[in-house]
Amino acid sequence: MFGRHRNLVVLAAVLFFQLSLLAYQFRSDADIPLIRDGTIYLVTPAQRGFHILTDAVLQFWRGYVSLRGAREQSEDLTRELNQLKLETQRLRNEANQARRLQLLLDFKQELPPATVAAQVIGWGPSETSQTVILDKGRNAGLRPDLPVLVPEGIVGKVLRVFADTAQVLLITDANSGVACLLESSRIQGVMKGRNRALCELAYVNNGEKVEIGEALLTSGEDRIYPKGLPVGAVVAARPGPAFQEIEVQPFARLNRLEEVLVILEKRESPGTAPAAALPAPDGGPPSEGTAPGGRSADPQKPPTAPLPGNPSPPPAESP
Repeated sequence: MFGRHRNLVVLAAVLFFQLSLLAYQFRSDADIPLIRDGTIYLVTPAQRGFHILTDAVLQFWRGYVSLRGAREQSEDLTRELNQLKLETQRLRNEANQARRLQLLLDFKQELPPATVAAQVIGWGPSETSQTVILDKGRNAGLRPDLPVLVPEGIVGKVLRVFADTAQVLLITDANSGVACLLESSRIQGVMKGRNRALCELAYVNNGEKVEIGEALLTSGEDRIYPKGLPVGAVVAARPGPAFQEIEVQPFARLNRLEEVLVILEKRESPGTAPAAALPAPDGGPPSEGTAPGGRSADPQKPPTAPLPGNPSPPPAESP
């Protein structure tokens, strides 16, 4: 019987259930239907979870987009900062060069008019060759044996000249020699290079008093460097077998040369005649390589006659 009237039974059960819900809602004075309330109760957790998930995805996407934008902005700022650093370095180099050129210009006004400013464009090929290469040569009026200097002091002399370049022998080279005198005591000697930072003041007798820190000036007797140019300062002095062993620190920073001045006109020392017109010590014909008083014009050779304020060195023994 249930099988034949099953549809009616199910319909009656559904109608009864619905009528019971309506009666319950009516008796409890509820504004929201009970079915809708149940549906909301069941759907709300899922909706809340979906909202949380979508909000998290949106936050993640916004954070990713913001982070990507911040990264691109950081890269742009880094590139701009690097460009500004390069520009600042360039401006600093130009300012330093302008300062050095201004010093050269001020120093040039104190020298003879015939001077040429040049830049150092190269250095010697080995440690045993203390030389530099200038960007000026024969076309600018340079020739061998012209003095080269900076505002701090002398640098060396022109050794070889080419059309547009010139090689300068530094005063620290072992083949270099400069006739010098001590500023206070006026003791004379020859400063020689040793292929090192310090030079040697030779041919000063052991009996002479040499003060540490005393300045060394050019004496002009080598007919290369004008008299009175700054050379260096005494940093050590001790007695030697025949002459004092005196070490001199050059004033010019020879390992940092960039711009130099070359004096095109040589000036003779006061009261001296040109070397070619000097008579030989024995009264014979003029000797071109002999300086006043029988002294050799070659700064590498010891003086052969007494110098002012410096007793004569002992004569060399004959072989």
